[in-house]
Amino acid sequence: MNFHCEIRELPLRDPFGISRGTRRSVRNFFLRIGDGWGEGAPIYYKGQTADAMLQMAQEWLAEKPDFLRPIEEIIEELLRRYPGQTALAQAVDLALHDAWGKRKEKPLYELWGWPWENIPISSFTIGMDEMEIVLEKVDRAEEYPLLKIKTGGPRDLEILQAIHERTGKPLLIDANEGWSAEQTLDYLPRLERWGVLLLEQPLPSRDREGYRRLRKENPTQIPIFIDEGAQGPEEVEAWAGLADGINIKLAKCGGMDRGKKMAEIAQQCGLKVMLGCMIESSLGISAAAHLAPLAEFADLDGAALLGNDPFTGMILEKGRLIMPSQPGIGAQVRNW
Repeated sequence: MNFHCEIRELPLRDPFGISRGTRRSVRNFFLRIGDGWGEGAPIYYKGQTADAMLQMAQEWLAEKPDFLRPIEEIIEELLRRYPGQTALAQAVDLALHDAWGKRKEKPLYELWGWPWENIPISSFTIGMDEMEIVLEKVDRAEEYPLLKIKTGGPRDLEILQAIHERTGKPLLIDANEGWSAEQTLDYLPRLERWGVLLLEQPLPSRDREGYRRLRKENPTQIPIFIDEGAQGPEEVEAWAGLADGINIKLAKCGGMDRGKKMAEIAQQCGLKVMLGCMIESSLGISAAAHLAPLAEFADLDGAALLGNDPFTGMILEKGRLIMPSQPGIGAQVRNW
């Protein structure tokens, strides 16, 4: 089976800031195996890079892996060989699922047979920046009914109040481990008044006692979700009783099969599911969108943040997920 590997730099429409820094572009890894396309978005806080992914993929593919085995087995073997390289596994998983769907001549969501009547709408993310720039981005996101706000800076409350007064829209908050337990407990009543529906990863993932305290002392109905603290299926169960839900990202867990497994374990443990993403092209975002029936919340705006998307695929129409009808993942090369 023929294959092709390549790194693409994807410029952003606007600088994108979180508590760990600001980005103006991303370098993602793209892989084609036969007719199937995959994308891997490196997880920077795990030390992943597109250059390392390219080198590992070329090394692995040169050995002519047996692609006739179940995808789950292939991904497990890949992660045993390259521990922690979940974005590489994402790219391989997507390419193999895309090729499978194309062989079957059906979109993946049809092959899986999941109901699509009540899938969540997606939020649109506003990165950290100066007050005036944040409000300008909020104005430009008028078509989206749900906003996700990145926080973790000294003016968080001031900016959140200004956003609430500007729009009155419901909000999701992502602190990216930027708050303490004391801050969080102090902030929560105000966040509830400002229409916040969900708070994601307020504390560092290692602070289990802090999350235990939040679970016990949270004075609001705002659920606490875990992102960085739940990397894959192996880490989900440990958060039962410490948080209300988890955020599943294909780049973080290693692809669609492992994402499905995370959702199944979460449901068994009484945890809600948020379906998230890195900054990815419509290829990676369309793949993630296939898991939307398993989630209560969605944040699948990664491609909408790009200034030049090399693929077409799932469309965000005022937050609604409009899935492509083509077989496989459904993403089509637009600009390569």
